[in-house]
Amino acid sequence: MSLAARFDRRPVVLIVIGALLAAALGTALVSGFRLATRLREDIAAVQAASALQAYPRELVREVSGLRERLEVRAYAGRALTTLRDSTRDFNERLQALAALDHDPARLASVQQRWRGYRAALAPVLEFRGEPYVDSDAASTRLSADGRGLYASLEHARLYALANAHGFDADLAAVTGDLQASASAAATRLRLLLQGGVLAALVLAAIAAWLLLSRARHERAAQEARERTRDILRTVREGFFLLDAEHRIGSVWSDALTQMFGREDFAGLGFRELLAGFVPETTIATALKYVDLLWGDRANENLMKTINPLSQLEVHSPDPLRREPRYLQFDFHRVTGAQGVKYVLCSVVDVTANVALARELQESQQGADAQLEMLIGMTRTDPLQLASFLDTADAGLKLVNAILRSPARSDADFRGKLAGLMRELHALKGEASALDLSGVADRLHALETRVSGCESRATLSGDDFLPIVAKLDELVAYLRGIREIAARLALTEHAAPASATDAIAPILEAAAARIALEHHKMLRVECNGFDAIPQSLAKALKDCLVQLVRNAAVHGIEDPELRRTRAKGDVGVVSARFARTADGYELTVEDDGAGIAPDEVKAVAVRRGLITEAQAAAMDTRAAIALIFRAGFSTAGEVSLGAGRGVGMDVVARTVRALGGRIGVATMPGKYTRFKIHVPTGGKDAAAAA
Repeated sequence: MSLAARFDRRPVVLIVIGALLAAALGTALVSGFRLATRLREDIAAVQAASALQAYPRELVREVSGLRERLEVRAYAGRALTTLRDSTRDFNERLQALAALDHDPARLASVQQRWRGYRAALAPVLEFRGEPYVDSDAASTRLSADGRGLYASLEHARLYALANAHGFDADLAAVTGDLQASASAAATRLRLLLQGGVLAALVLAAIAAWLLLSRARHERAAQEARERTRDILRTVREGFFLLDAEHRIGSVWSDALTQMFGREDFAGLGFRELLAGFVPETTIATALKYVDLLWGDRANENLMKTINPLSQLEVHSPDPLRREPRYLQFDFHRVTGAQGVKYVLCSVVDVTANVALARELQESQQGADAQLEMLIGMTRTDPLQLASFLDTADAGLKLVNAILRSPARSDADFRGKLAGLMRELHALKGEASALDLSGVADRLHALETRVSGCESRATLSGDDFLPIVAKLDELVAYLRGIREIAARLALTEHAAPASATDAIAPILEAAAARIALEHHKMLRVECNGFDAIPQSLAKALKDCLVQLVRNAAVHGIEDPELRRTRAKGDVGVVSARFARTADGYELTVEDDGAGIAPDEVKAVAVRRGLITEAQAAAMDTRAAIALIFRAGFSTAGEVSLGAGRGVGMDVVARTVRALGGRIGVATMPGKYTRFKIHVPTGGKDAAAAA
């Protein structure tokens, strides 16, 4: 064959090769798109299977909880509804997983166990009767339906316990199989994309050579490029290649234009692409990560777990677009004979997914808050709850007034903080006494914000903004309690009660809760409270709550220590109120550890309230008076019950505001006695409160 003939056939051969490469590229991209769709389905199946793994144990817990509520004759309607909802959710998720899974045999064992579990749960889920009956001769007892429900619950519980391990193992096996399938699909997709990219690069090289060598082949090469652009135009993900210099190649998908608001990306640096959308520190981290991908020993699967751009919050430089978006970057190495040639980057806008996840989280948090609120309300006496809500309204109005009061100097700001701490601590004490943990926790968080402001070197009005935000949350929470209480008729149509009627139950409840938390045994004895004037009730109640809590936490010893001191296991805190010739006297005494003056001085020195020289010069009386200093506390750390150094300061300020005085008598190891004297013609009690 002549050289001329060979030369004439050369373009034909090149065209055939180019066409084959173009077809291979189209097949790779279409197949990759299908494989990516399959991979997304596998990932969704893995997520669904992972979510199912928590349900069997949750169902066991709910069945056991419903059974326990029947045993103590508690209201079981909500627990039964929760069990029905969980059963329905598990069944729906299992059906959804079956629809996603491409291998029906994989779920056969799980479905078989679930059918047995549903059969065991069926009598419980279909229960519509009344589980309890009441009679004059006996207390509440289980009805015939209730006994049947109890037996069904026991059967379901035993079945669940017997199959718990098998259930976990089957679900774990399904999840593992699905993960393996997804991993295999990801591997195939990566290989397919690598082949497609390589084919595209070869095709581009051939087209460029044909353009230089034969002008008549320009149309064919242009058509091949258009085919590639058509494919990249249809995909929703953003695709582009990065070279070793972090420059974007000449091929990218049109989705990048919508994501980054520009038309041309060829030769654009990766830093310039992200500039203006994310902080510089994030860009620097991303560039370091891309550099790691170029290493020959880099494990790509492991690298994916540390991808800093897996869910990137992006802010548009356009001031009219203030809402952030979330982009997910994935990187795949394109390797050749000489090692890594390019890094293929795919970008997906996952803003909708992030928003949905946040909505679900907020809904869950709202549901948890409602449940917490209801649980706290069911443990509180309706009259005490109504009284506390009124007290809290008044207290928070005072807190709001303190926040609104003008302040110009640092001393003014610190005075506002001290006032806020006193009011919040008094409300927290009463909320804790009533076991309203949700309210107490929020008040404790507010105290933490105030304490954080107190520790700052200088203060301004802006430092109070976080406190205002937390206060708004607390007000909304209390409003929710009042609304729910009204709907449940917990506070409506209740017989009116004086403020003094609620003091003794609050003190007893506070003592019982603190004793349980601190593993102590104690009781509260209240005498003469019916003689407390209504004008003093609020102020004295705050003092009593603080004194009883202080005695229970710091005074009363644990039973073992009391035995070594020849005391009974049960500590006693007595509170007595009586009229005197010139006013009123309130006495709070405990038979606990007493107050050690040397220990008080040591704590005061350690907390910076006094110097060592001042401590050495103090007598016993002055040392004991230190307990009324703001910031003094013998507690080792701040907790819900103690540690702020505010409680006794609140008592002292309240007594002074009433025009009264407070005295302390103590004997280490024996007792501590507080006496509060309030004159008949003292200052206005409402103002003091």
